[in-house]
Amino acid sequence: MEIFLKKGSELSIDELAQIKDAIFREFKVPFQIADQSPDRLFFLLKQENKILSMGALWEVKPVSFEGEEFSFFGVLNVVANEKGKGHGRQVVEAMRKYALAHNKTAFGFCMPKNKGFYAKCGFQIEENSTQRFVYAKGTERITNKDGQIIFYQESSDNFMKKVLAQPEKEVSIPTEKLW
Repeated sequence: MEIFLKKGSELSIDELAQIKDAIFREFKVPFQIADQSPDRLFFLLKQENKILSMGALWEVKPVSFEGEEFSFFGVLNVVANEKGKGHGRQVVEAMRKYALAHNKTAFGFCMPKNKGFYAKCGFQIEENSTQRFVYAKGTERITNKDGQIIFYQESSDNFMKKVLAQPEKEVSIPTEKLW
């Protein structure tokens, strides 16, 4: 078993087919063509040609909070094809270490039932701030409505520390595709 890092545009046809199947099976949504863009970095735990687990990091920018602009790695599409074998944890820990090595906050949304998994992988958990992350689409304000919570790994910009210190303030994000 080995973890491979690949930009979305570098994924093979076989890898794409396995990813599409896993994403649909796990989340009941189709894998979009934009999901394989070169700005997404996929972490693939493979044994020979079989993907055992996967996840992706995506640089999200600009993120605005209180007159400051930030960027972070959005943690996306984490799927272990076989549960309970530690494969998902290996991928998520590799993603977290990559973010640390690049001094970038890693940030994602997950269902409350998965918070223990992300905590075991070294992430901090924030259960009360999800609705504060807002995407403006014209005059419409879009927030996460799925009851998800936040998991994150802080960097030296102290993004989450600043956000958590002002619980009444919203965070402006550039896309609704984080959840």
